[in-house]
Amino acid sequence: MVLDESGTDEYVKSMLDYFAKQVDNQTHTALVSEIMERYVDISKQLEEKGRELEKSELSLREAQEIALIGNWELNLTTKQLWWSDTINRILEIEASKKPDLMLYLKKIHPDDKKLANQILRDMENGMVPAEYRYRLLMEGNRIKWVHIRFVASKDSDGKTTSVHGTIQDITNGKAVEEKLEEYNHHLEVLVQKKVEEVSASQMATIHALVKLSESRDDDTGEHIVRTSKYCRLLAEKLRERNAHPGEINRAFIDSITQASPLHDIGKVGIPDAILLKPGKLTAEEFEVMKTHTTIGYQTLASVEKKDTGSAFIKIGKEITLCHHEKWDGSGYPKGLKGEEIPISARIMALADVYDALRSKRVYKEGYSHEKSSQIMTQGRGSHFDPLLVDLFLENAHAFCNIFERSSIYRE
Repeated sequence: MVLDESGTDEYVKSMLDYFAKQVDNQTHTALVSEIMERYVDISKQLEEKGRELEKSELSLREAQEIALIGNWELNLTTKQLWWSDTINRILEIEASKKPDLMLYLKKIHPDDKKLANQILRDMENGMVPAEYRYRLLMEGNRIKWVHIRFVASKDSDGKTTSVHGTIQDITNGKAVEEKLEEYNHHLEVLVQKKVEEVSASQMATIHALVKLSESRDDDTGEHIVRTSKYCRLLAEKLRERNAHPGEINRAFIDSITQASPLHDIGKVGIPDAILLKPGKLTAEEFEVMKTHTTIGYQTLASVEKKDTGSAFIKIGKEITLCHHEKWDGSGYPKGLKGEEIPISARIMALADVYDALRSKRVYKEGYSHEKSSQIMTQGRGSHFDPLLVDLFLENAHAFCNIFERSSIYRE
């Protein structure tokens, strides 16, 4: 096929080039238009964000001024200090005064200057704290509390070159804190006083009831007072030995001292014919006498239902039920042996027997301290916990003094 001039290869090529240029120009124009539109849109967004940022910075400055929060920055190399105008207000100096480290340090309370100088030395050594509170001393010896926050700036080598942060006047807040602390302390004192009054009232009632029961076979009622002192003495000596560290602490010592008078409270349920019998009890009578342990335990168990979680009642139950158990398992009511017997009851057992040996009863005269100590020693490892007997012997003089002083007072 023969083409005319308009259909030659050269013509076709020139036409294709023309169309290609047209397409490139259109595409280029469209791209430029799109880019310009996006640029305009982004510019508008940046302008809006800029206005919002200005408003935020203005709001921040206003908030800082209201809260009396000032900004500062310290160059650790040159010791050059910059701070915002708010700090002039905090320091109560003229607005024309330029930031000066020495001027600031002079404002610090004399009692806090050592702390402030130590903070400055720490910062120079690269140890920048997070925050501190200390006092400024203003005219008229007025004290102003400030809260300072610190942020470190480091160079490429990790060395601290400057520190910036904020300082806030917290005087009013500190005054409120001190008032609250004073109020809380006063409240704690009142609560503690009321607790002590209630506790003293409860203990007085308990002692009155126990002494009433004791008076049936102990004319003086001093037995419960002395055994309480023996128990405290033994418990304190156990604590000094670090014996039973998970159990014997200050609270335990207080509880056993208070609970020990309850050990024979179950005797209120024993008939006078048995309790006051001057001679030896029959086997049947002794079985009745032994029930005073369970009677006392059940009495305190009923009380515990209304006072759950009380260490005093818990130890009272242990003592009333188990103070006649023996180390070798020959005691009553359960025949417990060795460590099976609660330590509170083991303490009570020794205290009770020593005082019973020393005391005059309807069925016997009182023994001397020497004879009583001999009997206690014979019971080591059979009747009594061996460690408790050792502590008794080491402190025999103190036991004797407790009994003798009670006797002198009674006379």
